[in-house]
Amino acid sequence: MPNDFMSSDTVLQGLFIGVILAVLTVAYNKLIIGKFVKALIKAEANHPNFAKTFEQLGVKKNICLSLAMRTGSVLRKIVYEHGDSEKKGWYYIPEDKLYRAGRIYGGKDVDLLLVAAIILVAFIFFTLVLLYMPIIWSQVGGFLK
Repeated sequence: MPNDFMSSDTVLQGLFIGVILAVLTVAYNKLIIGKFVKALIKAEANHPNFAKTFEQLGVKKNICLSLAMRTGSVLRKIVYEHGDSEKKGWYYIPEDKLYRAGRIYGGKDVDLLLVAAIILVAFIFFTLVLLYMPIIWSQVGGFLK
């Protein structure tokens, strides 16, 4: 293991990757899953009798939603599927889960332009910090002497 394994550059690069992953996770929750949850709330699908399909909600089912709807997922603890075998693919949010659904997936909408802007600003910030880190450390070292 090299001596500089935990250097400030490595830590900052890890922080940058963490920020990017956090931004992408929020975007995923708001843009993909949030659209589905908000559509269910708007359609007042809060009981099995009022369950809706993706088509009825105007939401395109994709691989991301399929993965999010797997058994045991956070989304599956909020969004239920109609129990009738003839009505598979009909979803609803029970009334006691509406508040939680709104807290997790509701709120302000996020668009791709905002996500791209945040990633760009983070990239510029971390690049500048990495470039000027030696100067910053030498200044700090000079003050501490």
